[in-house]
Amino acid sequence: MTALRKILIEEETFTNNAVRARAPKLYVVADNEPVEAPATAGGTLKNIALFLAAPFIGLAYIVALPIVGLVVMAVLAGQVAAKFNAVKMAARVAKTVGLTVAAPFIGLAYVVFFPFIGLGALLWMAGKAVAARN
Repeated sequence: MTALRKILIEEETFTNNAVRARAPKLYVVADNEPVEAPATAGGTLKNIALFLAAPFIGLAYIVALPIVGLVVMAVLAGQVAAKFNAVKMAARVAKTVGLTVAAPFIGLAYVVFFPFIGLGALLWMAGKAVAARN
């Protein structure tokens, strides 16, 4: 609906002085009793394990909080710094240098892992063919 058509419709309803009747609210009343969830056998053991693990989980949060705060501050500083052309150029240079340094290691990873990946793909396809034949 265009804005002009919406305005014309609103003006028409205001000029007619028509009062809209509200739609009646519909309520659903159920006579059945609420169903309770069945008790699980491992519920007590799980609660005990969580009770014993809670201090360590809290400690992990306490230790991680300063690190998370520093990362958030670094991201915000990076977003502000990204507005300057000198920083953009330095980031491009750092990316190019980093990729140049990482290229031999990435190539080595391909050479080492691709035979295993190819063998896995070959076995997968052979397994699918055997399953389809049976």
